[in-house]
Amino acid sequence: MKDAGLAHEHWRKYFDPDEIDEIVENTTTTMIVSGQHPVHVRLWQRQGAAGTVLIASSLLGYGLEQARWQLPFFRAGFNVLQFDFPGIGQSGGPRGGCTVSDWVRAWDDATAYAYAQFGSPLFGMGVAEDGLTCYYANANKPTLRALSVHVLYEHGDPDAQRYQGPPPMVRLAALALAVGARVRPSSTIPLSQVMRYGDVFEEPGDRELAQALAEDPLSLKHFELRMAASMVARHVPPVRFEDCRTPVQVVASEKNKLFPYSMVKRSFDRLGGPKELVTLTGKGMWGLSREFNEMYCANVIRWFNAQT
Repeated sequence: MKDAGLAHEHWRKYFDPDEIDEIVENTTTTMIVSGQHPVHVRLWQRQGAAGTVLIASSLLGYGLEQARWQLPFFRAGFNVLQFDFPGIGQSGGPRGGCTVSDWVRAWDDATAYAYAQFGSPLFGMGVAEDGLTCYYANANKPTLRALSVHVLYEHGDPDAQRYQGPPPMVRLAALALAVGARVRPSSTIPLSQVMRYGDVFEEPGDRELAQALAEDPLSLKHFELRMAASMVARHVPPVRFEDCRTPVQVVASEKNKLFPYSMVKRSFDRLGGPKELVTLTGKGMWGLSREFNEMYCANVIRWFNAQT
């Protein structure tokens, strides 16, 4: 069915007129169930046989708002299956209250649905927590031909929390979150206390689009304590980096303030299977412009095509 979210005009602020036309013309939506949560799914379907790229929402945005990194894959001849994490965007679940385990399970369920709908080959990509959980869920999974992620590390790596302050302060905050998540798991923390949009979106022209995202009724405004505690807790990857045999591309930003390049590179070096590192020299975490998204996706499309 056509997306109910299209009835709200706010999403149009993120796109050029021709992109809006492509989104309206080429996407349909459905729902799958993951655990006890309804998960919103957006489909870009080609006629005939084609590979399928799976894309989860990032935590800051949601699928419709993030169509700029779905469009290039569809234009390149892929099907695209995009899903919003539970508790994010147009999916159900406690708002900002689901956990890393919920997101990994959503990847598993979305992958199973994609395989049932489209068959092989399947590819997975992500840019932040969505990319990290893409690895956790899909490394060495037989149905996945290749992965591409923007950040790679083990949950609980102290460097992943360097953005929040000195290590002793981060450890104390993690302990407080763990206690708080046990006592009052649904209590909330404003997103602005965890990260600043200006440190995520640093490309020219991003300020206006970031403001639109901050004002978007579907964007995340608060984290529940259980979600925040889950993100800083240690989660060992089901497949050690050294044991991974799925081809993995890492497209890493050199000036990423949230996820240090040195940490991502260290994790990349540990990968035991086919791999490629693309360094975005001088770039920060992410960009909202059409130019940045199309440049980024061109690297991923090349990698996926090389695996077919």
